[in-house]
Amino acid sequence: MNYITKVGLSAIIISIYSCHTPKKASTTDTTKVIDTAKKSITAQPVPQPADVDRDTSSEPLMTKVIFPDFSVKVNNSAFSDYKDNNSKFTSSGDTIDIRNYRMWTLSAKTDTVHLNTDDGMGLDIGKIEILPNNKSDRFEISYSFKMEIVAENRKDGTLWSSMIPYKPIKDSINYFFSIPTQNNMDIEMGSKIKEIKKKLNLKDTSFKKEADNSDYGTYTEDGVIFKNQLCEEIQYSDFIYLKIDRFTGSKLAETKYLVIDFSIPE
Repeated sequence: MNYITKVGLSAIIISIYSCHTPKKASTTDTTKVIDTAKKSITAQPVPQPADVDRDTSSEPLMTKVIFPDFSVKVNNSAFSDYKDNNSKFTSSGDTIDIRNYRMWTLSAKTDTVHLNTDDGMGLDIGKIEILPNNKSDRFEISYSFKMEIVAENRKDGTLWSSMIPYKPIKDSINYFFSIPTQNNMDIEMGSKIKEIKKKLNLKDTSFKKEADNSDYGTYTEDGVIFKNQLCEEIQYSDFIYLKIDRFTGSKLAETKYLVIDFSIPE
């Protein structure tokens, strides 16, 4: 047998051996999840005990506030000023359940709960949903904003502020309520500002202001004269105040509040 023939036979033997040699098991620990509807099988990494049902790398897309007699779901929101103490999350002393990372849950011990919208969402959080413990209960939700007049020099702070009267939000369907959009609020607040200017007899003016970055120089900004002091244009704070009234029959049973910060981080 010549050299070329030996090499050829060796290659065939090695190929046959390779095909029948068991492969080494993967070091990645996986579990098979069966989708009975699609009759398909997919593999997913097995989560470690500390991470079961939780993914802290993702921002929550919804919050659920549990009051004793009903719950509220709010889209695109998180609990304000929450604290992480060795993976125990709290807000205003109340424990937050984050096992479902897409919906953080808090059992409220107070009548008022503070939330903030997801980054970049502004006020456009869409609908909130009421989940009553008793289906015979009826709910009314209304909203308000705080209007402010701030001194131009900022040193004197807020010179005047007032909450606008609460305005009811229509129940769209089966305990769902639509929060006003940012654009709608800007239009509504524009008319409110005109009313306040007329009521307080404010005079419109403008002033030069230096940009935070000196490279951009100065710019002109609208303002008002309030009590002979130069002030910034009337503005509404970056908070929407939601009042939730629960009725049993025709009787008002209780009132709870959600205060939502919708400011967009710079």
